[in-house]
Amino acid sequence: MTKSTQIYFLILAAIISAAVFFFFGGKPNMEELKKSVAPAASLYPEAKSVSDKLNFIDDASKNTPLSDVADDKWALLYFGYTSCPDVCPIDLSKINQASQLMENSDQLQVVFVSVDPDRDLGNLDNFAKAFNSSFKGLTAKQDELISISKALGVYHEVVQSQKTAQEDHSNHNHSHDDHADDSHKMVANEKPSSSKDAHYDVDHTSSYLLFNPELELVALLTNPHEPAPMAEALDKIIEVLGQD
Repeated sequence: MTKSTQIYFLILAAIISAAVFFFFGGKPNMEELKKSVAPAASLYPEAKSVSDKLNFIDDASKNTPLSDVADDKWALLYFGYTSCPDVCPIDLSKINQASQLMENSDQLQVVFVSVDPDRDLGNLDNFAKAFNSSFKGLTAKQDELISISKALGVYHEVVQSQKTAQEDHSNHNHSHDDHADDSHKMVANEKPSSSKDAHYDVDHTSSYLLFNPELELVALLTNPHEPAPMAEALDKIIEVLGQD
């Protein structure tokens, strides 16, 4: 067999392989993708359509659909709160580092979702943008947060020990003798501390939720949250599933 004949057969084999891929293997192999992005990300067997449940509001309490914020990009949602002492800042810093390492970061919108609207409303965007100028902040009314949590399988609740302590403190204040020293009584025009001044922690989901441009939930990014593996997993998911 001559050298030119060998080259001819090599080219023919490449053409046949390409044809087989496009006609029979064009769809992404989900099992292979699952393996390649684990453990940084866990793919759902099928994308979950939950866009009708995502009723968010912005800093001005204006109804803000996720579609307005995502703007046809993939969306990575992180649930937390601005006064979180450690976990939230660390997680958002890691998401920022991952986005810096990504090749497809221009196709991803990171959204910080506050689970503590009473204290965070008005400071959502400022908090999110402190980690990356492209990050955006949203929250929801308390009843909507419950619906969103159920739809997405996430959770949040005030730490019970602190909640109990607050209730005990409140009951103690109200049980003071009416004849106690006036210096312990509230001045007539004085208002009780607002919820924004309250001190408590909130337990919340540590996973990051990834939505495709159609706002279908496609994956969870679970512990351990390491920037490099996260960046690689996000790039792979966007590249492979973005071909559909």
